[in-house]
Amino acid sequence: MKIITKTDVFATKNVCHKQLLRVMKLTSFFLIVFVFCLNAGNLSSQNIKVTLNQKNVTLETVLNKIESQTDYLFVYDKSINKDRIVSVTETEQTLADVLENLFRYTNISYFVEGTNIVLSTKKSGSKDTPQQQRTITGTVRDENGEAIIGASVSIEGTTKGTFSDIDGRFEISLPAGTAKLVVSFIGMVTYEFTVGAQNNYNIILKNATVTMDEVVVTALGIRREEKALTYNVQEIKAEELTTVKDANFVNSLAGKVAGITINQSASGIGGSSRVIMRGTKSLLGDNNALYVIDGIPIYNTKNDQPEAAYESPDGGDGDVMSFLNPEDIESISVLSGAASAALYGSQGANGVILVTTKKGKEGRVRLNYSNSTMFMAPFVKPQFQNTYGTKGTEFNSWGAKLDKPTSYDPMDFFQTGYTETNSLSVSAGNQYNQTYASASALLARGIIPNNDLRRINLTVNNTTSLIKDKLTLDLGFSYATQKDKNMLIQGQYHNPLVPLYLFPRGDDINKYKVYERYDEGRNFSLQYWPYGNQGLGMQNPYWIVNREAFENKTDRYSINGALIYKPVNWLTLTGRALSTFTSNTFERKISASADLLFASEKGNYMHRQTSNKQLYADFLATVDKRFNDDFSLTGVLGASVLDFKYRQSGAEGHLSIIPDFFYLGNLDLTHPESRLLQNDYNEQTQSVFATAQLGYKSMLYLDLTARNEWSSALAYTDHGTAFFYPSVGLSGIISEMTDLSSVVSFLKVRGSYSEVGNAPIRYITMINYGLKQNGSLDLLPFYPARGLKPERTKAYEVGLNTKFLNNMLRFDITYYNTNTYNQLFKIDASTTSGFSYYYLNAGKVNNQGVEISLGLDKRWRNFQWSSNFTYTLNRNKVKKMVAAGTIDPTTNQPMENGMNEIIASEQDAYRMVIKEGAAMGDIYVYTLKKDLNGNVYVDPVNGTVSADTKNWVRAGNPAPKYNLGFQNTFSYKDFSLGFLFDARIGGVGVSATQALMDRYGVSKASANARDAGGVAVNGGLLNPENYYSVVGGGTTGILSEYVYSMTNVRLREASLSYTLPANLFKGYVKNVTLSVIGRNLWMIYNRAPFDPEITASTGTYYQGFDYFMQPSLRSFGFNVKVEF
Repeated sequence: MKIITKTDVFATKNVCHKQLLRVMKLTSFFLIVFVFCLNAGNLSSQNIKVTLNQKNVTLETVLNKIESQTDYLFVYDKSINKDRIVSVTETEQTLADVLENLFRYTNISYFVEGTNIVLSTKKSGSKDTPQQQRTITGTVRDENGEAIIGASVSIEGTTKGTFSDIDGRFEISLPAGTAKLVVSFIGMVTYEFTVGAQNNYNIILKNATVTMDEVVVTALGIRREEKALTYNVQEIKAEELTTVKDANFVNSLAGKVAGITINQSASGIGGSSRVIMRGTKSLLGDNNALYVIDGIPIYNTKNDQPEAAYESPDGGDGDVMSFLNPEDIESISVLSGAASAALYGSQGANGVILVTTKKGKEGRVRLNYSNSTMFMAPFVKPQFQNTYGTKGTEFNSWGAKLDKPTSYDPMDFFQTGYTETNSLSVSAGNQYNQTYASASALLARGIIPNNDLRRINLTVNNTTSLIKDKLTLDLGFSYATQKDKNMLIQGQYHNPLVPLYLFPRGDDINKYKVYERYDEGRNFSLQYWPYGNQGLGMQNPYWIVNREAFENKTDRYSINGALIYKPVNWLTLTGRALSTFTSNTFERKISASADLLFASEKGNYMHRQTSNKQLYADFLATVDKRFNDDFSLTGVLGASVLDFKYRQSGAEGHLSIIPDFFYLGNLDLTHPESRLLQNDYNEQTQSVFATAQLGYKSMLYLDLTARNEWSSALAYTDHGTAFFYPSVGLSGIISEMTDLSSVVSFLKVRGSYSEVGNAPIRYITMINYGLKQNGSLDLLPFYPARGLKPERTKAYEVGLNTKFLNNMLRFDITYYNTNTYNQLFKIDASTTSGFSYYYLNAGKVNNQGVEISLGLDKRWRNFQWSSNFTYTLNRNKVKKMVAAGTIDPTTNQPMENGMNEIIASEQDAYRMVIKEGAAMGDIYVYTLKKDLNGNVYVDPVNGTVSADTKNWVRAGNPAPKYNLGFQNTFSYKDFSLGFLFDARIGGVGVSATQALMDRYGVSKASANARDAGGVAVNGGLLNPENYYSVVGGGTTGILSEYVYSMTNVRLREASLSYTLPANLFKGYVKNVTLSVIGRNLWMIYNRAPFDPEITASTGTYYQGFDYFMQPSLRSFGFNVKVEF
């Protein structure tokens, strides 16, 4: 703890499974009641106890120890001999008694001012001779004319002084003969003046120019000065993640960081996230960012993602990072470029999100409790009609106009969702050992009935100094357990939204809420749904959520350790290790009387168990040395190994003997729809790496990195398993090289070049065998890719970092250009080769773009405004694919035609295509057939339109043209108002939901067409039912009529907080903050019938496609944070 002199301002420290859930709920309630019932009181040293055992140490050491155990700060001037040797032994004594004993028989006196203890020397003699005095008054202001609160005004050469008040005014009595007053304030230039004949003075303090010495976490967990970086790093503090909290903290980064695009899964609470930095780069590999926790990379395993429109994948949705407790996060650094992530090798090719967790702190025990409660409802919803009924018993709404509008609203099916998170943490320690421990419980209910999630987190981090200033041991343990149920994404099957949205107007949905009826002949209840499946696998929506449920139970254990040895002050040796184990049990139970498309008459059952183990270890030798005053060297030499093992087993099949008895022994394994599940694999990556940064006079920096990696995915290849990639960067701080104007506080230019690899799909370099359903071996149909190479990304970036007006305004800009070579292609093999397909390397994908960040931090007296604006632009293009003449490895002959187009994903009338010269993942659809004049062709006999199924038409690309974020926080005294607007501009999506709603006549558009007399085509009107029976058809419709702009602007986050005055409490409660919070409160602009920011798949493809996706969520609630 730094001790400031009396000429500085008084600085105040910023003190700134069912039973457990019930206890934490009650705790939250009683804490709120307790806070408002406390009697007012002042902090008193009588209430605070300290323990000291210091022998033959300096007075300064003792004062530091007291500061670490209390919330007091010592203030004194040079007259206090802080180097005086003292000995103190006190156990649980009040602070007042300790100070009394400490300063007894000395010439030091003290008094308490708020949370500051002011030390001064006693006057010699007990009586002073009266002197003639005069009173001086004045005001202290900054360069903007704003009053400065708490500026120190002292008499030069004495301990006597005062401080400016809330209006910047001060008053001080001067003895006769006083010559000078000294006025100072933190962050400003001290002002001294000679007192003249006048008695009132107006004093202006100028801001002190401060260089950008902020420290950020970079690759390998290394902390470096931000000014020395040659690449773009953006840091997010924990407060920005925990004010408006999300069950998956990654979603809280959206709109706050430039260069990153985040899409939340449509599965709702706790689902996975799609995180893309600087565009998609790999045609066949993963494009999501790497997550690193405390310097160690984490396998962010996800459940399978949808690849077709029919149903959500088995296993629901979720990923590893959604298990992390946001309250355990200290800060996040985003490394969006290849240069910044180069030291993570192939894992970091798509950018890195570095998470630094909280550690224990030296000093008093700190206890923190927080409660976040949010209530949720559908945000972006389809538009329905309720004025036209059905035709007889048909399942559509093309009947006559109703006498009065029906009261049926599909939104009534949804329930009010909620999330409640309770977190408790404790931090304590001394100079030898610091501990942090936390526990949290999340209880959530989705908007779809029978969709819920429960999660418990436990974390312990401990740091021990084994040899003072030489040897340190860090240990950490975490455990998370989660149960989730019915995390629906989208799709046609097992989806209650399909019958809900299409339900015929005029009928009463309440008749089907009792979704089953007892059948005396079969002696159990059967589904009640008279409408059949309508060729869509449709069932009673209430039956679906109750009798076709699927559940996940996941447990995750993690233990990590680091031993840090510092033999000399410029060298640090670090050994780190992490071991994680994750197990998951998935069950899907489909009851008897479900549609026979999904089950036998007795039901269907799936039971699957998966587990994975990750072992990571590395060794780092870190050098940090200066050579005279001009040169510095920071370097790391290291090696690492990452081993990942995955195992899956289980079975799925129709029930054979006993209805609704969900047991593996009850499966009919002879049925063709039954199958045994087993999948095991093991991956390992070994690497050595080095980095060096040379600095010159703290104004010029040269960065060099190199990494060599051996990947098991490249085993059996002709090129071997190793690949090497380097990077180089240069930055110059212009503001250190020359004296810029007073407007420019800081100016840095930087540039870097890097290469990084990306390992291919596992096991494609060797002959593979599978297991047929009858138990016999099956040769997998691809040719071993012996000539395989890793993908290689070559990237450069240039940037500018500036600060203006004494760091009040910040502007950062980065331009980058990346090319990813050796793309992996899957190609059909010739029939004579004996294989169905093979893999080879070819092609190039380019991404280039701009990242801009503009920040403002300004204070006026009691008011402060902090603002951050981000701009992200990326342009993606497939420059090359497989050229004609490329050697076919199965025949060793040149390919005649090559390959310039691939269908990445396809569903009936929807395609996502990779095409040379275009962006990755363009959407292609069918369109209406045209006549020779380019008009829509209308059959002259029956007046109907038809689809042109011979030609696919490009609809556009789902990727945005650019993203904007605008975050603001306004603070006035104890109040704080924050909000975040963000915008996605450009990109297109397709809604097959709207197409099917049109076909069934339940959409508002279909009612509008009837009200208008028909659908306008070629200047005439066509019968709406005939028209939509062709155009509308879900995935089989003419989807060119259902292409929508994905541009949207929203108020993503808002919060209003109030910190209760400290004098409400009697010393035990240090801080209480109450907040009203909201997310997705206002959709300012959106033309799509779905939320463009949610996605059915967090993989590379199947983007921009809506087929009965679960609606996005609007949430509103409150936070309570208490520090003891």
